[in-house]
Amino acid sequence: MAIISTAQRSISVSYLDISLSALGALVHETPGLAGATLFLLALTLWMIVEIVIIRFDSIAEAKRIDALTRIWEPVFFAAAVSDSESVLPRLRRADHARVLAIWCRVGDYVIGDAQQRLNAVARKLRLDKVALDILRKRWLVIRESTQVELLLAIRAAERLHLEPAWLRLSRLVKIGPAPLDRYAARALVALDAARAAQAVLPALIRQGRWARHLVEDLVEAGAGTAIETYAGLLASVADDAVPGLALLLDRCNDQRAVAAVRARLRADSTRDPEAVAALLNTLSVVGARSDRQLVLDYVDHAQWFVRMRAAQALGRCGDERDADILATLLGDRNWYTRYHAARAILRLPDLGATHLAALGRTSPDRYARDIAHHALAETAAPAVR
Repeated sequence: MAIISTAQRSISVSYLDISLSALGALVHETPGLAGATLFLLALTLWMIVEIVIIRFDSIAEAKRIDALTRIWEPVFFAAAVSDSESVLPRLRRADHARVLAIWCRVGDYVIGDAQQRLNAVARKLRLDKVALDILRKRWLVIRESTQVELLLAIRAAERLHLEPAWLRLSRLVKIGPAPLDRYAARALVALDAARAAQAVLPALIRQGRWARHLVEDLVEAGAGTAIETYAGLLASVADDAVPGLALLLDRCNDQRAVAAVRARLRADSTRDPEAVAALLNTLSVVGARSDRQLVLDYVDHAQWFVRMRAAQALGRCGDERDADILATLLGDRNWYTRYHAARAILRLPDLGATHLAALGRTSPDRYARDIAHHALAETAAPAVR
């Protein structure tokens, strides 16, 4: 987006070439220390001129953006609030990317019909083509300046529903740096949530590039409609991908996920404690009483976070038969495990606050009594005496 003209740059570069050539010849003819000094002087001069050029370039660019903002921002806001046709200002080809940035910024403030009207103006200005052209460029290295340009194109593709951008967005999800991968995933989900879930997630998981923040994006945008895809993946992915995928099943809150979680917990290949903890956490949301025995297999696990999730899951899958087990977990050496055991007792209708209050009075373990008091106080239950 440089503003300084090609002629100006050519003059500057020519001047530098002549100066450096002259100084180079002088250095060649001047032996010893004097030659080295002249070389350093030439290098310093070259750097100073480059810095001055960059500075003038930056000032000119800021002025140009400010001028375009004063012109186009009112136009876009007016188009968003009114259906009336109006003559649009002339848009120079050199300003396409700058105006696309202004359009994206205005789009942050509008939703619904206003966004649709804003989209119509963008198509009249052919900003959709500008976004596609940016995405179709073959970027060898994605530098910081390139990321800004790509981010604008991704946001435009999402808002304008640009189906032709699908392949390039998919590639950015798989190999793009953060945060481009996240925005590209959101754009794909906006284009087709079910297709994105089937195409993007498996690729990410196979490449080991799973990122939990993408779970939030996929679920919020409606990718939970492809629950069968996620459940099927759970049977085949490596343990390190299970936590993110289990979180997705948890957020979908769908009973179809339970069978996949049960099968994965029973699988001999599931040995990673973090994977087990994530699956138990999902059972604490969508599990059933029939999963009780599966949860009990982990209440004495060596890792505290697995015991914590097992206690949490018992609050949904357990019953009064687990009173002694939960009482034992109230005295666990880890605070979080004790806390979730107390919450599980409160959650079970067969036990509840009365049973926890009794444990708070009679338990021989000081930590168990303390956590009982704590959990009861949080639920505004009667004070334990």
